[in-house]
Amino acid sequence: MNWLGEYFAQRTSPLTLSLWAHPPLVLGPDGPVAQPAFALPYPGVPLEFTPARTVEQGSQRYELPARYDAVPPLTTSTAGLPSGEASSQFFREVTIYAPSAFNPDFLITINRVFSFVPVFSSDGSPGFFGSSMDIAKETYLPSQMRLPWTFHGYISI
Repeated sequence: MNWLGEYFAQRTSPLTLSLWAHPPLVLGPDGPVAQPAFALPYPGVPLEFTPARTVEQGSQRYELPARYDAVPPLTTSTAGLPSGEASSQFFREVTIYAPSAFNPDFLITINRVFSFVPVFSSDGSPGFFGSSMDIAKETYLPSQMRLPWTFHGYISI
């Protein structure tokens, strides 16, 4: 079950989003090495609903889709780092868009760099996963493989 359809239909606000981001592997001296995952700390961040609206640009009219935006400030924790070690602020902006003329399915964007269609758990829970390539080529290290990032999340009321 895709819970987003129900949440958008009822304009449920606020929602809570828990999200983990797993970067691609890097090449180490002994082969591929997993990097630490980034996470929105428990219980996640609130998402606020913004209804769909129509905007005009010259003679053109565009229907902007309804969306849920993460409420700042977003705090990122890094799994796998020793306690007290500083983690980079990975999550700066998270938005979930409803289906529209621009996207045929629900779409999650992160930092305006990653976007993916969430695939929800088959057991009916509001857990999902997705994958996305980093569109900013300069963010890859020379030793980093050009593989997609993977994302796991959970949406709750």
